[in-house]
Amino acid sequence: MTKWLTTLLICFLFFGSIAPSSSQNVSDQQKLRSKTEVDSVFHASVKSAERLDYDLLSKGVDDKYRAGFISNGTWYASYDSLVETVKSRSQGIARQTIAIRNEKITVLSETVVLLSAAGESDILTTSGNSFTSKFFWTFVYEKSGGVWKVIQSHQSTGKL
Repeated sequence: MTKWLTTLLICFLFFGSIAPSSSQNVSDQQKLRSKTEVDSVFHASVKSAERLDYDLLSKGVDDKYRAGFISNGTWYASYDSLVETVKSRSQGIARQTIAIRNEKITVLSETVVLLSAAGESDILTTSGNSFTSKFFWTFVYEKSGGVWKVIQSHQSTGKL
């Protein structure tokens, strides 16, 4: 019986890997439009983050799927818990400047886009100290009701 199930599983895996598969067909024009729209939304969010305007930044997030958000190795079940943590950690920050060094947008479908970015953030504290931190971000955007919003993210920082 075990031999039969193993053979069946191997056949299933073999035929599943050679069977024709297809993804959603998105025209080049639609890809370009989606990339342009998401890029604009992303850079507006970066400006909100530079101003430490978390209320405006939060308008670009839709947590309806409860997919979770990861920040520096900590998983947050909801966006609200992430933003509250970020707000509390930003106490004492006078200003930050975010420089995007690498950015890639991948259109997965007409309504889902993946954006990854890396760069550096220069931070000035209210006490006059400053430091620079590298960051690595991945955002999943979904277009709903004609608006692109983040539905899941992963953010990490690294040392220079």
